[in-house]
Amino acid sequence: MARIDLPGGEGLDVGRALLLAPHFVDVVVGYEKAVAHSTLDPRLHELVRYRVAQLNQCTVCLDFRRPDSGLTEQVLAEVASYRDSAALTGLEKAALQFTEQFCTDSTGITDELLQELQAQLGPAGVADLALVVGKYLAMGRFMQVLGLDQACTLDPARLAGVARQ
Repeated sequence: MARIDLPGGEGLDVGRALLLAPHFVDVVVGYEKAVAHSTLDPRLHELVRYRVAQLNQCTVCLDFRRPDSGLTEQVLAEVASYRDSAALTGLEKAALQFTEQFCTDSTGITDELLQELQAQLGPAGVADLALVVGKYLAMGRFMQVLGLDQACTLDPARLAGVARQ
């Protein structure tokens, strides 16, 4: 249940919440579209998305699965304890460490971790990773804090339709 008063009407709570700040609609829709076109490997993308969902404690995001990731429930069950997981690669563990620190202690991200990620992803890949994690953190917290966490996947077309009402 939303923790703020939302405008009436149809659609997702998150879309109706954006009606309260319509100047953000295009930015949110654009960011969502950009993340959908991320160059990150789908498996890596899903691992970091899932870790953010754990940190945000978003029940819907925790239940969502990116179908093209190829991840099993067994692997996802190891995400919180990624450091000890034999199912994850070195890159995946580094990306999860980055994700966790980005969300909880961004000033603690070391040059060594960034260099490790850059060696495997390249500079553009590290920028992509940071922007993907940032999107999931921001929107996850927006929905969690305001009690809008019944839907984590934003449908840009649906949001645009809500904004025109």
